Amino acid sequence: MRRTAILLALVPACALLSACGKGAYTGASASTATTPRAAGGHEKGSHRGGSPGSPTRAQALAFVHAVNLTAQDVPGFTPTRSPEHESAAERRLQKQLRTCAGGAASAAVPQGSQGGLAQASSPHFELKRGILALSASSEVNVARSAAEADGALKAIRSSRVRACFESYLSALLKSEQHSSAETVLGVSIASGTPPAPGSTGGFGWRITAKLSIRGVHVSLYFDILGFVIGPAQVTLTSSGTVEPFPGRAQEQLYNELLTRARAQKL
Repeated sequence: MRRTAILLALVPACALLSACGKGAYTGASASTATTPRAAGGHEKGSHRGGSPGSPTRAQALAFVHAVNLTAQDVPGFTPTRSPEHESAAERRLQKQLRTCAGGAASAAVPQGSQGGLAQASSPHFELKRGILALSASSEVNVARSAAEADGALKAIRSSRVRACFESYLSALLKSEQHSSAETVLGVSIASGTPPAPGSTGGFGWRITAKLSIRGVHVSLYFDILGFVIGPAQVTLTSSGTVEPFPGRAQEQLYNELLTRARAQKL
């Protein structure tokens, strides 16, 4: 099970997380992908709910394209697209995840697939230096109302969704094993709430997968940071093998997404 294959297995898992409560960051220590610092203002007191009515599809599409990451945001990284094919095993595990999450999943179904206005992801940006591999990408979903997005935020923060997703990821990684020399030692998810001034609120997970490959223990780190602003849900996904994605760089990307989202009108 090559590290690239493992990370690619987790990428569509993040997209699925939109369907069961999109996740993000962890409340980890300052030395590992720390929660982004506030970019001015006060999160609770500076909520911006967008325009009173539902935004138009044109407004939603403009928002999605204006906010998502571009190659200029991650110099030195190579843009790629994740394979869209899903195996029968992946579809079966996804069904189990939705069943496990239950009502929480219904509250957080991705807006684009349930009558939302717009949804799009950036390319998957990668950087490899020897055994170190880093990646980053973003996704933006615009619902028909702020109430729908708020419901998704509550589901994302649900401990039930987190536990179901942890089991799902463990099973997903085990399904990617192709020899007895590869062993999934465990998958854990730590949650936190990164500040997102001017928004409804932030959400975050850190997924840590511990593996043994030919007797060598390897850790994979997968961070998902995001926030809800008006009817929009914005997510930053970053990963690293051996070491987490650099905290300062992660913070800059997160704050850039937040700044762009606050500058747009919905």
